[in-house]
Amino acid sequence: MIVKDINDIKRVNLHLHTKVSDGSVNPIELIKRAQQIGLDLISITDHDTADAYLQIPKDVAPLKILPGMEVSSQYKGDDVHILAYGCDFDNPVLQDMTEMYLSGRKERAKKMIKLLEEMGMPIALEEVIAIAGSRELIVRPHIAQILVNHKYCQTKNEAFEKYIGDNKPAYVSKPEVSVADVVSIIHQANGVAVVAHPGKLTKLSYLEDIIQMGIDGLEVWHPDHYQWEIDNFIEIATENGLYMTGGSDFHSDQDKHNLFDIIPLTEVILTSIKKLWQEYQCRTKLK
Repeated sequence: MIVKDINDIKRVNLHLHTKVSDGSVNPIELIKRAQQIGLDLISITDHDTADAYLQIPKDVAPLKILPGMEVSSQYKGDDVHILAYGCDFDNPVLQDMTEMYLSGRKERAKKMIKLLEEMGMPIALEEVIAIAGSRELIVRPHIAQILVNHKYCQTKNEAFEKYIGDNKPAYVSKPEVSVADVVSIIHQANGVAVVAHPGKLTKLSYLEDIIQMGIDGLEVWHPDHYQWEIDNFIEIATENGLYMTGGSDFHSDQDKHNLFDIIPLTEVILTSIKKLWQEYQCRTKLK
């Protein structure tokens, strides 16, 4: 039965965001769109929260869903995003981490709003919360959108480039957990830890260190990766016995780069994704 199950998987997207974090569509709408375009397997990977899974039906067959979350972490002072697949979201250690991020992001937003006010751009925390989704998990694109709404900036990119991007005048760092600790927490929650968009790492050399921390896979295909990077990540994953995944990192239809679509995967990546799905199915049956 599992063999037939994985053989049915051909059209995949394992990196999608909803309104629960910083996406533009709600979880139910995302599921409907995935069904309409004929996806076989998806993962909703909102930032530091799995609350989207509380809003979707349990049975969405024939669509398959690999539970996921994109977890923030840090290595040597730089951001590293880890995709957590197949976790037990009721695990208390995992829940403690997501609650820490929720409260920490709100405190960070308050500090950034104060800095913006001092720069002559007053906005209200309530405005930001209003667009932050059901979880009220505030990320910088929410603040950027309010700056655009007030016409302090023409675009969200401008808001980042001038005010709230890394090391800009109104930037405040968010609370972070180390990569090693995030990987450990994901494993404690019976999940699989995958480096998101490794091509965006501040230094590619970090990857060797992260592999030593027990990472399980690499997001080999991502719209920000050049073909030579994809080939390189396939080689690294193969040499180290790591899962290979892929996803479009969809947030909004206004972003013409990160599309809500079936992603182009080579057979080697698709085979690895099928193995990951099979592993998740086996772990679920053992519960």
